[in-house]
Amino acid sequence: MLTCQLATNPKFQNLLVYVSCIINSSVIPLIFALAVAMFVWGVVQFVINSSEEAKKEKGKQFMVWGIIALTVMVCVWGLVAILGNTFGVNTGFIPQVKSP
Repeated sequence: MLTCQLATNPKFQNLLVYVSCIINSSVIPLIFALAVAMFVWGVVQFVINSSEEAKKEKGKQFMVWGIIALTVMVCVWGLVAILGNTFGVNTGFIPQVKSP
């Protein structure tokens, strides 16, 4: 687990690294979790309200927007990795799939 620590006598660069660490370790996973929860909520609404067309359609919209949100986030993640590799920037904060 990544721990974010700010130096005792921080410089502006240390502050930027700290904020970046907070975003990468807390905010981004929270946004991913919200998108997954949105999709799951849509599935639940779709299944529970299978007899009511209006509520079923609303559940379908939640599923679609959840998938769109996840797709956009994963694409941006991939784009950051590609740009980082192209320009030699360390993108170690991006989770990597490792083969066994």
